[in-house]
Amino acid sequence: MRPRAAWAVAIGVVVVAGVVGVAAVMVTGAGESPTAAPAASGSARPTDATSPTRTPRASPTPTPTPTPTARPGTVLVDRKDDDGVRMLVAGDSLSAGFFATTKDQGFIRLVADGIGSVDVTGAAQAQQTLSTVAAVTDVPSDVGVAVVELGTNDVGVPTPLPDFEQQYAALLERIRSTSPRAGLVCLGTWTADGASYDEVIARTCGARGGVYVALADAFANPDLHGPAGRETFAGAGDEFHPNDAGHRAIADAVLSALTY
Repeated sequence: MRPRAAWAVAIGVVVVAGVVGVAAVMVTGAGESPTAAPAASGSARPTDATSPTRTPRASPTPTPTPTPTARPGTVLVDRKDDDGVRMLVAGDSLSAGFFATTKDQGFIRLVADGIGSVDVTGAAQAQQTLSTVAAVTDVPSDVGVAVVELGTNDVGVPTPLPDFEQQYAALLERIRSTSPRAGLVCLGTWTADGASYDEVIARTCGARGGVYVALADAFANPDLHGPAGRETFAGAGDEFHPNDAGHRAIADAVLSALTY
């Protein structure tokens, strides 16, 4: 072969080999998915940290103050906002403390001490009947508990029962209309002869939401009154009126009729 022809053949072989190589590359690339280049580590922006969300704390629900209720068979003492109590007394010599050794040992003072924070008002007059005491008893509008101890002297007069009932009802109505929330306690007579008056007192008091406290059994106990001649704040004691033990027994009976 001549030199020029040999050179032409060589160039042709090189060209064919190049074309075949390119085709091979194209076939190989067509069968594979392109792989994404990894992002440069320096190009990612840091994510801002988010502050934790605070859940609002619920305000505690105020616990309602329970409404006081009276125990069965008792009446409720109505206290003021400052926890004090206005106690109305309408009574005779027993309510005045005759014949305890000291006035503080009288049953009214003992009841007041038992209830606590008590301001006592009203009238207690020795040897006076219901109509007389009722006439001088002023009833405030803020009475928390009313203690009515009347009728013993009416037994001795005697006041006619229809008149006594009308007078007793009128006094209780005045208390109820002026201080409707007052706890009402009505004491029976301090005598062995007052059963008919006691019946009127119990019935009239119960009809107006009050509690009746009988005194006949205490009166029948000789240890609760006398002896005559003992020294007391009101002079020499007698056989009739309660002594210190008698006033304590009356006070306990009244307190047992109250929720305070």
